[in-house]
Amino acid sequence: MSNILIIEDEPVLNDNLNQFLSSKGYQVYSADSKATAKIQLSDHLFDVILSDLRLPDTNGTELIEYIKEVAPASIVLVMTAYSSLETALDVFHCGAHDYIIKPFPLQEIEHKVENALQYKQLLNENANLRNRLQQGEDNIELLAGSSPQMCELRRLISKVAVTNTNVLIQGESGTGKELVAQSIHARSLNNEGLFVPVNVAAIPDGLVESYLFGHIKGSFTGANQTREGAFRMASGGTLFLDEIGEMPLQIQSKLLRVLEDSQVYPVGSDSSVPVDTRIICATHRDLEQMVADGEFREDLWYRLNVVDLATPPLRERMEDMPALVSLILQLLQTELKRPILEVDNDVIHHLMNQPLKGNVRELKNILERAAVLCDDNTIRVKDLALPSSDLINLQLDENGTLSDLNSAVEKFKQQHIVAALENTEGCRESAARLLGLSTATLYRQLDKLGLKGYVARSSKSGPLPSGDE
Repeated sequence: MSNILIIEDEPVLNDNLNQFLSSKGYQVYSADSKATAKIQLSDHLFDVILSDLRLPDTNGTELIEYIKEVAPASIVLVMTAYSSLETALDVFHCGAHDYIIKPFPLQEIEHKVENALQYKQLLNENANLRNRLQQGEDNIELLAGSSPQMCELRRLISKVAVTNTNVLIQGESGTGKELVAQSIHARSLNNEGLFVPVNVAAIPDGLVESYLFGHIKGSFTGANQTREGAFRMASGGTLFLDEIGEMPLQIQSKLLRVLEDSQVYPVGSDSSVPVDTRIICATHRDLEQMVADGEFREDLWYRLNVVDLATPPLRERMEDMPALVSLILQLLQTELKRPILEVDNDVIHHLMNQPLKGNVRELKNILERAAVLCDDNTIRVKDLALPSSDLINLQLDENGTLSDLNSAVEKFKQQHIVAALENTEGCRESAARLLGLSTATLYRQLDKLGLKGYVARSSKSGPLPSGDE
């Protein structure tokens, strides 16, 4: 639950704001002066502070400066009856995030608070990124491993990060394209700015332009508030456009214009707004083929694809599995608040024999489930709970350890032939046809595998002579 402080000397407005925001699930505190605000600030930590610009014992700018000194992590929103440009510049210069003109509908306050909380979350995520980099923690999930592919990827990240060029990251789902983008931003010259991730595929087509470039109030039905857009939010930092291949063609042309002019045109506005935003894009689709098919603009493709980075699928770097499992378990220990987790030796071998089409994301999901269900903080093969169709491909001996290849093949043949006999109620001829073998070959296999006298449980005619049917 987010904590909100209201600093307002008008009792009716203070009470109304308190009741409204409390009804939205926030923990709300009130003050009516700088003196009472100081008491609240000494007793609590606040995510958002709503403050009147004029109070009985101080002016607004003095109060904002005090708040930023004692509670720098709080996002300050100023309420004022004065809408001049000079007033706006004053509150921004003192450290306010935004301001609201009185009188205002309560829904506008809700919208402003939601935006402030989203902004605070971005600030926290970016601070975590910088801290990890300063502490040398490069190997977060995807970046772990010593395979040639990962060594080369890390080398390219280091080289491209210190430039301001556009980057396109291509790779299958779950290979960690966003982690690569975060790593580039954390090492870049603009890492003090925000890293703003946007999943293009998750935005309805009709709202993509507004989400990226912003809009002015009243520009279309439902545009009840002005929105600055992702480009302006990321100005001075990095905008990460995930699943860029899903962007509608009509928006692609507008994105190209922004890349060429470094200016955005909010929906409904005739005036442009300058932006200084680095663009990193990602996709699991083949953009070059989409260009050939007329589904993606060729000129935009060239602008985005200045540097092309590939995130390798897990199946191409299985030698990294031990390092990945170890690192993911470290993360899970913190997330799940579990003691030190360990894995049985056979777990690594088992995971290396799975398709893992979801790559690192799927691997983390499997390990997280196993970490929740395992006994004595040790993950074993039985805890992985993979589909039975996958377990057939991996054969374990009576001790639960991985069989050698020849033994595994023989065991699979035995199981497959038994399944065919059960399916045909023990009829060797029918089973041979089902298996694509001659009857004589089936008999030789039965003899070799010790199944010569096998009687199917589904058989209705009882045991058969060993010579023929």
